[in-house]
Amino acid sequence: MRAAVLKSPGAIEVDRAYPEPPMDPGDLKLQVEYTGICGSDLHIFTVQPPMMKLPAVLGHEFSARVVEVGPDARGFETGDRAVGLIYPSCGRCEYCVQGDFTLCDLRVVSIDARNGSFAEYITVPARQLFLVPPGTPADEAALIEPASVAVHAIRRSRLSVGERVVVFGGGPLGLLIMKLAQLGGADRVVLVEPAAGRRKLAEQYGADLALDPNEEIHGQIMDATDGRGADVAFEVAGNGRAFAAAGKAVRKTGRMVVVAVYEGRDVPYNPNRFVGDEIDLIHSFWANATDFRRAVNLVSSRKLDVRPLITGRVTLEQMQSAMETLVADRGSHSKVLVSCS
Repeated sequence: MRAAVLKSPGAIEVDRAYPEPPMDPGDLKLQVEYTGICGSDLHIFTVQPPMMKLPAVLGHEFSARVVEVGPDARGFETGDRAVGLIYPSCGRCEYCVQGDFTLCDLRVVSIDARNGSFAEYITVPARQLFLVPPGTPADEAALIEPASVAVHAIRRSRLSVGERVVVFGGGPLGLLIMKLAQLGGADRVVLVEPAAGRRKLAEQYGADLALDPNEEIHGQIMDATDGRGADVAFEVAGNGRAFAAAGKAVRKTGRMVVVAVYEGRDVPYNPNRFVGDEIDLIHSFWANATDFRRAVNLVSSRKLDVRPLITGRVTLEQMQSAMETLVADRGSHSKVLVSCS
């Protein structure tokens, strides 16, 4: 099969004879239609993390067609479209049993056990997959996985109707969190993003206010929240400056939700303000089965319209140049999809 293989940091090659992944009895074999390029893929492309062995096939934001059903797999038939969590889990630990596959005790061990979705075919345990309703476009279905991460973050935040929200980071995940906060009844949502193109997209996508962190933003956030500060601040940027600004933006007894991954970067954290003002510091990692099901319903019904976030499409053969472009200027795009079939 064809696969885009990361041979070394910064170097992707298309292998037209890459071995097809093994298939266990409880697996589905899927033909990948589209895969989104995630910020984590870009990070691995530039800086190989210790847990990732190269060469490797990245990719996890997929929509795919079922081409083979394992003898122990249930709930799917050949021809169905599926989305879900690509990395294998043990299926037996307490987290897997309750549908929290991303918290599986073996997740680090198994993360590179099979190829990712920058390939023609993948195999995934059926328990980690979710049926996409007929008629859902394949490109939109590829955004169900990042939408599920946003659903999880909103759920973790305990957002209530009428609350004011600030989102730090205007990439695809930040925009999805922004939109879901609005759908969840937020009275006002402010987005903070340094890239002008992403701020413009945020405004077009419905942000009440899009701010440049290179300017003075605290006063504008206070004005937008009637002088109180945000009830909930989401940190999706993944840098110390955004972390500090998010902590400053939260009102007394508010919540700050860290969704970004920092990859060992130092973050300035003084707990005194969080303690003194009784601010909850919440962390949100990936998504569970409930979040995926809700994301499937939201995207397939277009209650969460992801079409404005799709700003580019490339083939597997174009991935090297696409990754280089995104690394050099992430602000020029939101979600770039890779056509894998």
